[in-house]
Amino acid sequence: MMGRILGLPLLRDHHSHVSLYAALEGCPTLLGLSKEEALRLLRALPGEGLSIVLGWYSAKLSFTPQELSSLPPVVILNNSLHGMLLSVRAKERLRPTDPELVERHAEVEWCERHLAEVLTLYSRLASPSVVKMAALTRRLEAAGVGAAEDMLILDERSLDVVGRDTLCWADPGIWQGMSAKGRCRVHGFKLFLDGALAMRTAALSEPYLQGGDGLLLYGDKALEEKLAGLVPHQKPVAIHAIGGRAISQALAVLEKLRLPCVRLEHAQFIDEAQARRAKDLGLVLCMQPNFSVESRDYADRLPESHLHSLNPFRMLIDTVGFQPGRDLLFGSDGMPHGAEAAWQWGLFPLHEGQRLSSEELSLGYGPSAPGTGAFQLSIDEGRRLVKTVSRRDRS
Repeated sequence: MMGRILGLPLLRDHHSHVSLYAALEGCPTLLGLSKEEALRLLRALPGEGLSIVLGWYSAKLSFTPQELSSLPPVVILNNSLHGMLLSVRAKERLRPTDPELVERHAEVEWCERHLAEVLTLYSRLASPSVVKMAALTRRLEAAGVGAAEDMLILDERSLDVVGRDTLCWADPGIWQGMSAKGRCRVHGFKLFLDGALAMRTAALSEPYLQGGDGLLLYGDKALEEKLAGLVPHQKPVAIHAIGGRAISQALAVLEKLRLPCVRLEHAQFIDEAQARRAKDLGLVLCMQPNFSVESRDYADRLPESHLHSLNPFRMLIDTVGFQPGRDLLFGSDGMPHGAEAAWQWGLFPLHEGQRLSSEELSLGYGPSAPGTGAFQLSIDEGRRLVKTVSRRDRS
């Protein structure tokens, strides 16, 4: 394989959902399939039980009501996990236990406001296990990841699946329902302020090309009350905020409160003024270099200015002074996991402002733990291509 070889320790992924991904381990995916190939895969699923299929991009694949009515019982998950499609036979299976979800799953706003419930359904149907977690761990290690945080633990049982060494975050409502032992295991709280680009629910500062500017999940007063209620527990708080309006709301509320440690998750469209406010507040940004691909994948919905301003790493580091590994952390959200996508879109993004050096990427992830092994990447500058080097490649 051509290109220079870069050796790295196994990384720490600061933003993933390992218990959910463990549940979904082994599920078939539509990623990379044509419409014809996708329908062939879906129609070949078992007629009994309820199948889960991953990797649906609404921008790339659509299914007619007639096509969905012809399928076996299947739940098709959006690649962002923020939405789903149900075949007619899947609706029949789920209606006795989840009637409201069946009736309202196609309502984007309902899904965003009930995201924990939606993700819990995925986990319940697929069922995480220690065996699946072991398989996921092996796959992550092959991709260069030695440890990954679980940003939304969905129930107390999942704490045992991911193991004691995994840093876990939970929705405050789910945390309240845990035992005292389970609450102690949870590192911090996770809140969502907006949705996702895939569903056009991330709260942008200007409209999507198709109209609408996304969804704020809280009013300012409600968010302030929610966060104020978390202060007595003195746990870190991770706040999902993708679009500029969500970031502005988070900053405005956080300026009024004293929380021990706050991370802004994603912050894909943070501008310089917001970044300076975040820096002054002592916030940590946890971002995904692999999401720079969305300047390409979501060109169908993002205004031109947003294609260039997505993941503004050079501004954050060179102008405002965020430091990878200290107050600028990197994760993947599992879309996809691994160093290959992070280095590919960090070293060779579409826009210069998204560029990261290999050293910055290494610092932002950080090693999973001392002595946990290493992996190699092949970096071909001429072809602007990064590949994971396997044992076979090295021989």
